[in-house]
Amino acid sequence: MATFVELELPAAETALGETFDRVRSCYCYLEQAVVSETPGLWFGGAERSVIEAALEADATVDAHSRIRAASDEWLYEIRFADEIYEIGALPFEEGGTILAASADCGVWSIRMRFPDHESATRTYRRFLERDVDVDVASLRKGPKTGPERPGLTVEQYETLVAAVERGYYEVPREVSVQELADEFDISDQSVSERLRRASSEILATELNVADANSRADDR
Repeated sequence: MATFVELELPAAETALGETFDRVRSCYCYLEQAVVSETPGLWFGGAERSVIEAALEADATVDAHSRIRAASDEWLYEIRFADEIYEIGALPFEEGGTILAASADCGVWSIRMRFPDHESATRTYRRFLERDVDVDVASLRKGPKTGPERPGLTVEQYETLVAAVERGYYEVPREVSVQELADEFDISDQSVSERLRRASSEILATELNVADANSRADDR
């Protein structure tokens, strides 16, 4: 069963440690779509010139280029030093997928999905072998179905993950309902229903209120 883990890694032992040391208020987070070995990272928390000067001086950064701006944040394409790519490749070598990554106060928080618990454990141990002081912030297995654990069905979960990863909730949207439907070989109406029910379930859980779908089914 798929395993989801959130790891916390010190930037000083991985990437951008010098940047966060120079600019304590700086933060960054990974662009949702990662399509090349030079990831897009949104930076904020300081003036653009200050962030760029810190990136220029950071030994873990070989090159950077600004792609776009939005409000008080800037998107940069970052080319890291080879040793950073070696560390960053560890989850992929174990079949992992990075779902989200962000850094604040000099600490990286990375959410990942692995095929099973064993591959997640191996990744954790491989970080330690590289002298990275990694912490496990959370660890859970994929959703179950059935009355013993109410929540998302496997189909709802997989559709929601695909929608998030492919930019369905971005503004503007980067993928359509029809494209998601083609991917799962179902109707666009089925995709919309899965997303609606999944979103309703998650909101109900987070807000600690009764799920609207459940109330409707009870009537």
